[in-house]
Amino acid sequence: MVERNDPARAGVKAGRLVGLLTGVLAVVSLLEIQGTYYGEMTAILGLFGIDWFPVSALFWWNALLTIIARYTLGYVTGSLIGVLYDWLDHPSCSVLIGGVLGIGIVDGFVATVDTRSILIGGGYLLAWVCYAPTFLWLFDADAGDDRSGPLRLGD
Repeated sequence: MVERNDPARAGVKAGRLVGLLTGVLAVVSLLEIQGTYYGEMTAILGLFGIDWFPVSALFWWNALLTIIARYTLGYVTGSLIGVLYDWLDHPSCSVLIGGVLGIGIVDGFVATVDTRSILIGGGYLLAWVCYAPTFLWLFDADAGDDRSGPLRLGD
């Protein structure tokens, strides 16, 4: 049975927000290079004699996979942060914020190098900064709800 006031569950929900925000930013960065992408993929497909395949479908498939990957990364990382928060026995907010800020700096740096855009990298960092207040809003350590078991409708 799981506790109803579970930090891992709050971490998953906050991580979903981060995944959604960074997924949108990833698509924005893809849209900035859409013309270059079309040109390069047309040339690559042309080398293999594939001139009938719509490059726009390939681009949007890539964008969809990017959103799914970023959402999944936020989901898993958010859950792990929640588990670590629980394992450390609910440390202070500054520890949580510091850890999330470290993850955001690394993710933002990688995004900056990948996109060559400080704005996109800063956006990734800001998305991770949103994690801490969302997590603290969703997880209330003082809730006193120590009942365990699955949640029932109407509870």
